[in-house]
Amino acid sequence: MYRIPIFLFLLLSFSSSVFSQQIFSPKDGDRIVYLGNSLMENEQQYGFLEYLITSHHPEKQLSFRNLGWSGDTVFGDARSYYTSPPGPFELLIQQIRDVQPNWVILAYGGIEAQSGEKGLPAFAEGLQRLLDSLDQLNTRVILLSALPHRAAGTDNLLGERNASLRLYNEQMAQLEDQEKVFFVNVFDAFYSPESIDCWESNGIHLNEKGYHQLAQLIVSAIHSPVLEQELVLDISSNSVLGGDSLIGLESDRKAGTVSFTRVPNQLRLPLEKNQIQVKGLAKGMYTLTIDGELVAVGSHKQFAAGMALEQGPEVAQGRELLERIREKDRIYFQKYRPQNRTYIIGFRKYEQGRHKEGLDALDTLIYWLEEKINLGKKPVRQQYRIQPVSGD
Repeated sequence: MYRIPIFLFLLLSFSSSVFSQQIFSPKDGDRIVYLGNSLMENEQQYGFLEYLITSHHPEKQLSFRNLGWSGDTVFGDARSYYTSPPGPFELLIQQIRDVQPNWVILAYGGIEAQSGEKGLPAFAEGLQRLLDSLDQLNTRVILLSALPHRAAGTDNLLGERNASLRLYNEQMAQLEDQEKVFFVNVFDAFYSPESIDCWESNGIHLNEKGYHQLAQLIVSAIHSPVLEQELVLDISSNSVLGGDSLIGLESDRKAGTVSFTRVPNQLRLPLEKNQIQVKGLAKGMYTLTIDGELVAVGSHKQFAAGMALEQGPEVAQGRELLERIREKDRIYFQKYRPQNRTYIIGFRKYEQGRHKEGLDALDTLIYWLEEKINLGKKPVRQQYRIQPVSGD
């Protein structure tokens, strides 16, 4: 289970006060696109960001496309595979046009910052050109800061790199005044010593835990609150002290039984284990079933302290949703970045261009999975029952 450290909670609280208005309010049918360097490309391995965003809007049909490209810059440098026009930037813009985004989550600056202060004017000009192009497409932008580095050849080199990254982040932060650009600072949270276990061994790329925390940061910063993970009941007063809405809470302290219907307002990420805390149970051992499935056994003291729910219908639903998101991203990557692209859609397509039909056919699978995702993200009511262990 991944828990957000205290430093992240402080940052999330700060973000909520800064973004006093709802800056991310997608409409039904909107498309969200990830654009940038490896920070965006590698997100497809995990799917946490899409999961959290789409589950915050269970009533809306949303779609996501990952156009991240390792080593990319605001000039589209890493994308070029033509020996003649279009150039890298023109190709980047064409790829954006093809997916018709309503929102773009933009992550650049990490590669450009290697040029140091002398490269800052060119970066600022290139980023502004990209933002202007997105504005012409009527696309709103969530602009992420670059991440810090956690390792380098020497401490001095590490300090120089992070100083340069901060300089580029300061440049990006100045763009937030633009009407359709919202800046989210993720640098400081990941610079904290508490984030040491969020990184791959190279100290540059995030690992699974890092991407989970990145998703939490982004979703909270765009003013979608992180849900409480703990349901708290007090059967001595037959009351709910925290958590989701409940229907029909009934408890019999003498018999040691508690039953209710839980109404989740959104589906939780399966990494974030739900907890249930039940105060007032008489001494003894108890079972918890959800929709008739046994999910936990513990003493009255364990229930009073809080029981982690590591299985059950909601956990299974969340795991299935996350796997469908990942599968959709894998298939889209095959279509967007085919291994033999030069021969299929590039300047040598006259030789094997017939295979493009196979790429286009992948759209059917992608749309099918998106339909499953949008149906599978809707939370369902769950019937909870706590009762003494037989013979206890």
